Amino acid sequence: MKTLLFRWPARHGNNRSFRAFVTGGAALLLGCSTSAVAQSGMVMYGTADVAMAYADNHLGSAEYYVRSGAKDASRLGLRGTEDLGSGAELIFTLEAGYNLDDGTASQAGSLFNRQSFIGINHARLGTLTAGRQYAPYWQLLSPLGPVPALTGALGAHPGDIDGLDVTIRHNNAIKYVSPVLHGVSAGVMVASGEHANGGAGTAGALSAAIKYETGPWRLGAGYQSIKNGVQGASWDTAASSSFLKSTVNAGYLSAREVQYLALVAHRQSGALGIGASVSNVQYVPNARSRFAETASFNTGGVFATWQTGSPWLLGAGVSYTREQSANGIAHPANYRQLSLQQTYWLTKRTGIYLLEATQRAHGQTLAADGVTAINAVASLGDSNAGTPSSDGKQTIFMVGVRHTF
Repeated sequence: MKTLLFRWPARHGNNRSFRAFVTGGAALLLGCSTSAVAQSGMVMYGTADVAMAYADNHLGSAEYYVRSGAKDASRLGLRGTEDLGSGAELIFTLEAGYNLDDGTASQAGSLFNRQSFIGINHARLGTLTAGRQYAPYWQLLSPLGPVPALTGALGAHPGDIDGLDVTIRHNNAIKYVSPVLHGVSAGVMVASGEHANGGAGTAGALSAAIKYETGPWRLGAGYQSIKNGVQGASWDTAASSSFLKSTVNAGYLSAREVQYLALVAHRQSGALGIGASVSNVQYVPNARSRFAETASFNTGGVFATWQTGSPWLLGAGVSYTREQSANGIAHPANYRQLSLQQTYWLTKRTGIYLLEATQRAHGQTLAADGVTAINAVASLGDSNAGTPSSDGKQTIFMVGVRHTF
């Protein structure tokens, strides 16, 4: 008779609950032994995070407010395994984001809005998963980038334009990530949209990424492409992939396709960590698009962390994002951002944190109509997509507490 083991984890990482489940392919099934005695286990995990915040300009007004998940997004998840024998195991993850301040789901109309997938993991062959999940572009690159050091709320690049935070998720996705071999791991993913009249391949996505670790260095390169659906005048809700929509990219949401390319590097030497990233993102139009020429955004950033001799962890980062000249814009938008974080660890699971960030936006971009050139406005990190500044300046301070379980 099978026994179900339910256990609370002794430690839930450093709030990277959606870390990679090292990897696989269809050949994984060949490693399963029907004679093995199956064992199963399930873990409930999550994060509770809330902060008090002050913004000097939210849509034209200074504002005090409460924000859920300012440092690490509030979530509740179930993760399970079952031993299939011969080094193989079935795995699944169901993860829901929620707003701690009012108890609502972080995405209306979706229960497991962050992740919902099942798959097979093999110690030697890797992991194959299917469902709603993150692309290898994020899975292999984001842990090396600015978000773990600075948090996505105020530390992600403007509007998370390069998708290095967790704002891009893929439905109907099949993903394979290899085991680590001589320091190298790689992953590929394909996803399909949900258009009954357009075929399974309409509004799909694909991604590939590779990571190399040697000594204190970790290096990564990744690519992903996400396609719009048949409702091309805006981003189709039936597309396989969702991404953050902000004033940075509002004029280009009628794109046929969005392409991401990024390189990241990170070096950890004792208590000091340093890193850098560069990325290029292109919004490619077609005949249905409201804009005419490919819109391209280039971003570069550097960051550092220091775990002091005390419980204080300090982080700082700067980034520069520039839109290339196109679609009649002679002076394209650029965004300069400085982000800081200080966390005092009361325990390994509980911390009190301070976040500070400021951004300056210059030049012009396209308005939401995809035609009109307007002055760029500041939109810090990925938490202010709906509450940008009314001009080119925005500064925000947050103080909060987070706990993982």
